[in-house]
Amino acid sequence: MKAILSKLRPSKRLVIILSAAFGVSAASGGAAVYVGRDKILTRFAGPSVSGLDCTALRTLKLDHKGQRWIRMHVKTDRASGPDRIRTALRVAGALAKKEEADLYQVVVLDAAGPEDRASVRGAAIGAEVLFAPGPRSVPGMDEPFRASYNEAAANAAGRFHGKVVTLELDDVRAIMAKMDDRSMCIDPSATGDVAAVAPAEEQASH
Repeated sequence: MKAILSKLRPSKRLVIILSAAFGVSAASGGAAVYVGRDKILTRFAGPSVSGLDCTALRTLKLDHKGQRWIRMHVKTDRASGPDRIRTALRVAGALAKKEEADLYQVVVLDAAGPEDRASVRGAAIGAEVLFAPGPRSVPGMDEPFRASYNEAAANAAGRFHGKVVTLELDDVRAIMAKMDDRSMCIDPSATGDVAAVAPAEEQASH
């Protein structure tokens, strides 16, 4: 699956900005920013410790060289960056409990953002989480989590044009430990997962 692999392979530019697992920051026009633990925990203080309600857009189940990768696109309405990443982390955890996979990817979009799969990239992405239970078995994953969010509010077209903030692993763990809700997103189809099952190579358009 070329698209996820492209995010997982560090480029020179991404190494320079210390964002090896994310092509999102370069595509969105924002520099990746690492936030210190005290500052990030202060930023994440508030009543929404588990993120917000969200709507499932699609779930893709991919076969990549004998591994099972699951990608989920979800939408939130006018959510802040911290709320978006908390939502993504909550959904990634719920997805991991529901289905077994080698890599889980949860991408949070704005309610006004694009819905077709090919457009889910760059400034359309409000937050993103990659979770690999066994990170050493997944190319480019040296830690279980890669989590980032765009700190800007979405514009009228559902696009984010701010800086991309990347969380440290300890911050991810601290945020998840405070969660009191482990629910998935609402599925408007009410028929379970909206899934596309195919070899990863056939899903290379994203």
